[in-house]
Amino acid sequence: MASISSAGIGSGLDVNGIVTQLMAVEKQPLTALDTKEAGYQSKLTTFGTLKSSVASLQSAARALKSSSLYASMSAKTGDSSVFSASANTAAQAASYSLQVVARAQAQAISSQAFSSITTDVGVADGKIKIELGTFSGGVFTADPDKTATTIEIGATSSSLEEIRDAINDSGAGVRANLVYVGNNEYKLTVTSESTGAKNSIKLTVLDTSDVVQNNNTGLAKLSFNPAAMAGAGNEFEVNTTAQDAHFKIDGLDVYRTTNSVSDAITGVTLSLTGVGTTTLTVSKDSASAKSALDSFVKAYNDIAKQLRDATAYNASTKQASILTGDSGARSLQTALREMIGYSRSSTGSNYSTLSDLGVALQRDGSLVFNSSKFETAMASSTTNVGDLLSSTSTNSPGIAVRMTKTLDGILSSTGLLASRTEGINRSIADVGDQRERLARRLVQIEARYRKQFSALDTLVASMQKTSQYLTQQLANLPSTTS
Repeated sequence: MASISSAGIGSGLDVNGIVTQLMAVEKQPLTALDTKEAGYQSKLTTFGTLKSSVASLQSAARALKSSSLYASMSAKTGDSSVFSASANTAAQAASYSLQVVARAQAQAISSQAFSSITTDVGVADGKIKIELGTFSGGVFTADPDKTATTIEIGATSSSLEEIRDAINDSGAGVRANLVYVGNNEYKLTVTSESTGAKNSIKLTVLDTSDVVQNNNTGLAKLSFNPAAMAGAGNEFEVNTTAQDAHFKIDGLDVYRTTNSVSDAITGVTLSLTGVGTTTLTVSKDSASAKSALDSFVKAYNDIAKQLRDATAYNASTKQASILTGDSGARSLQTALREMIGYSRSSTGSNYSTLSDLGVALQRDGSLVFNSSKFETAMASSTTNVGDLLSSTSTNSPGIAVRMTKTLDGILSSTGLLASRTEGINRSIADVGDQRERLARRLVQIEARYRKQFSALDTLVASMQKTSQYLTQQLANLPSTTS
């Protein structure tokens, strides 16, 4: 029968404990590899954050290279309750007196009262012809640019609800609604979808033979001819008159069909909001450009601070940061600082660097923006400022154009950040390979230790048995006395 054995039973040696302690020492390089990998992972995360910040700086630089930014114009009103205004680059600096006499209105009419919205109005099949045009001097003139719409109304489908839906589905340029006015009475309202005097409404009721019905019975109760008499084809009340906008620019009368006017003053859009007199001032707009440059400075300072923090070294504690001494971080810092130092010489311009526009580099690597200096430059020559930043000249491109190209390169698939990230990933992969090799070696080392100590265990156990045997034999020897 085979004997049952276990390491250490015979000799008393704690073979498992000894091997475990020896292997703990052998595994220390694994801990070092884990620490190294964690460091690489932290670098990878930090470069990911830096990449995001560089992308934000790239967007800010792209905004600065838009030439229209420096040709912007602003339009300001003295009283926004009268009108609001905006201007584009086609506008010219000027001041105007502007009086709004009347705002444009859409016509709205309402029918006589009906006691039900579900009871048929018509006593026979008929039609309603809807026209839009101008009513002047007692005469309605249809707008030749708009086609009249005729809808058929059956006698059994002529309730106010059905007529409302038929009008709204017709695409005639008007909207119909039903309003409860109290005392169990309802009115049909019809409103033009467009403002202006040429959008006055005319409703003509016809029989199936296209004969006009204007006797105020049946479907003819929904007739509206502003030139007719009540009870003879003029059965609606005018709630709002169709009218054009009427305003005066420096005393000159101007009329338009809408309250949004973009063709009265070149490059300026007016939105008439009330009636009254006030001023309009059109001038160069530095606010948009100043805001764009301020955004660039903030984006630059964000990444500059991240780089400072990530590469700092505390001499008193002798503690390095995650990217202290990292070549990629140093290269990025250098590229960004060189970018801020770009210059452009232009004939006839006093501006050649960002510093001339109020952007200065500080000793700590951050930027400071003197907005007053920038506004002075814009007031002097928006053209020169625009050329300095946004010129697309091949021989002398604008600073923002050059900065954008630099940042595009840094962020490209073969650029600085991609290259450094690939290097870190290779290092992480190398650590993984080292870990696998070490793990295989540790298995072999542990097997060797167990083999060696198992042999020692057997030897010690054998020696202990021999010792016990000799002790017994010596004890059985006869004693001698002198």
